[in-house]
Amino acid sequence: MTKANLIKALCITAALAFMTTGTYAAGASVLKIDGRQIKDAVREINGKQYVLVDSLKDNLEGISITGNGGTVEINTDINKISNIINQVSPSVVGIIGKLKESSYDYSEYTDNLVFGTGVIYRSDGYIITNAHVVKDMDSIVVVLSNSKAYKARLKAIDESLDLAVVKIDKGGLKPAVFGDMSSVAVGQEVVAIGTPLSFNLRNSATRGIISGMNRSADGEYRFIQSDAAINGGNSGGPLVNMKGQVIGINSVKLVGFGVEGLNFSIPVDTVKYAIGHFEKFGKIKRPYLGIVFSESIAAQYGLPSAVEGLTVRDIKEGSPASEYDIETDDKLVSVNGVKVNSIIDYNEEMKKYLPGDRAALKLVRDGRQLVVNVVFGEK
Repeated sequence: MTKANLIKALCITAALAFMTTGTYAAGASVLKIDGRQIKDAVREINGKQYVLVDSLKDNLEGISITGNGGTVEINTDINKISNIINQVSPSVVGIIGKLKESSYDYSEYTDNLVFGTGVIYRSDGYIITNAHVVKDMDSIVVVLSNSKAYKARLKAIDESLDLAVVKIDKGGLKPAVFGDMSSVAVGQEVVAIGTPLSFNLRNSATRGIISGMNRSADGEYRFIQSDAAINGGNSGGPLVNMKGQVIGINSVKLVGFGVEGLNFSIPVDTVKYAIGHFEKFGKIKRPYLGIVFSESIAAQYGLPSAVEGLTVRDIKEGSPASEYDIETDDKLVSVNGVKVNSIIDYNEEMKKYLPGDRAALKLVRDGRQLVVNVVFGEK
């Protein structure tokens, strides 16, 4: 039996369970969907076993089940990708503007128009995009999926995260639904939506799978890797799961002879972190110690290694770290018990803290361990 037929068979059984009356008891049988156990999903009714409707509709992608007045309606979603694109597209915008004359890429021989993509996250006109899309952009204009255009203002930007927020004076917009990284896994199908190559191609969609997690991609933070095709102009657009939830913001594509399908997106947890800081502080408030670290060659190339920790290469004069028992050539092994083996590990861990917060740094010096309690400053 194919997976599609199995799903249909389960749904029919569920409908019978919904409409059947009689004594029931929790059975010994266990329902598993794609290897994942669903709690309390099987019931025994008059000696027969049934699957609860709610258990299926909450845990199966590709079908929708509704119950009203004793009637159960089951819809198998054979146009899943199309429906997802239709669901998400109203929350995706094109962003266009002119390069500032101070930009490195500015040329007096071209029109200097640049464009990208953004995602509406608040109905009152707040849009998340990449920092590299808007940082050198003058006269920013946002074009909605209905082709209506609005002038936009840059509200916040952080180049290290490659995220920025722009605002248009327009209400009643449809905000995107953000997913959660805890449900994201290698092999899952994804859709990328954006404005590749030409503004005439805005809200183009491509399909792929998640190829890897926790990738560095030459950035300061972790990325999701996928093979959903993205091109110039896709930057700032959403990477969407099969529930129509945004799980990433498309940011980087590796290019070169023989290179294909190496595309990277900023994980949704990082996006939520940035939005939270932008809305509360107007910027990213990073904890600061003033330590310059170096990582092992193995960490740089993502190789397994018995060498742990980051090496303290320099301590900035007058920085918070200069007030504590921290020396050059010390190895930082963990922060509050969380191991750090790369600079990206450290940067990701720092997202948990604000200036003024405290943390216990475990260091190794001349073969012995010591713990230094620090209070983070602000750069």
